[in-house]
Amino acid sequence: MLHNRLADLEDFKSETPQAVFRLVDGILAVHVKREAIVDLQTAQRIEHFRKEMTQPHQLPVIIHIPKDYLLFDQEAFRYFGSNDAMQGCIAKAIVLRAPLRVLLLNFSLSFYQGRHPFRIFGSRSQAKMWLFNQLNITELMAES
Repeated sequence: MLHNRLADLEDFKSETPQAVFRLVDGILAVHVKREAIVDLQTAQRIEHFRKEMTQPHQLPVIIHIPKDYLLFDQEAFRYFGSNDAMQGCIAKAIVLRAPLRVLLLNFSLSFYQGRHPFRIFGSRSQAKMWLFNQLNITELMAES
């Protein structure tokens, strides 16, 4: 396991048994490993490592769930958007290559208002554009 603490906002890569973490264009990309079982325990491990590695920085986060995942548990999904898991995040996007699941999850999110922006996307490019938009909103709010 490669474990480095994020010292600055330049190129960075680290790995755990559950995921690979990379800092790209100011966004922390978390690539969950292939054929993963993403349950509550896995989500907690990923978020614990992310928070430990990135503090004191506040970053946008994109989590890529592989196309051939074995399970993405509802509890894990809820945890990724929880206040605990959103600590140290400006915003968080999850990329999931299952269009019907994305639609249903975003519908359920429409009834929940968290403190930090959190969304599910079917493509990386949509997720990145949304995260960059969230960065711009955060910067505008900081200036006023």
